[in-house]
Amino acid sequence: MNTPIDPIDRPLPLLAGTPLRALRALPPRGFPAAPPPPGLPTEPAGPPAPRILSCLDGGVLSVGLAGEFDHHGCLPLRALLDDGAALGARRLVLEAARVTFCDSALARLLDRWSGTGRSWELASASRAVRLLLDLWARLGRAAGPP
Repeated sequence: MNTPIDPIDRPLPLLAGTPLRALRALPPRGFPAAPPPPGLPTEPAGPPAPRILSCLDGGVLSVGLAGEFDHHGCLPLRALLDDGAALGARRLVLEAARVTFCDSALARLLDRWSGTGRSWELASASRAVRLLLDLWARLGRAAGPP
């Protein structure tokens, strides 16, 4: 089947004498997006994206976590902790009751936070977080929250 395909970067032909307002009113080229068939999920498949809520007040950075925190999921948290430290936070209060999965990346972030003389505490933790911190302490990597 030989069907001509326009390259993406090809400019659209302009009609001479057509005012700009009329060009904006033209429908976009191509077929309109079809709605998904009924019964199919509208959200993308895969693990839920990690959610992070934070508040900085008087040198205390309060962080609420939900979702899965692996190497990639911890990248926004690492940036948040770096920003909090740059703004003068010396203490971290972590609420992690809604964390469904975490690996050593989260433990390394907490070690990194406390390695520079700052302190952290756990307000609440899910089973996954408690198991991770217990294993991390048994390996002698971290003493856990002070």
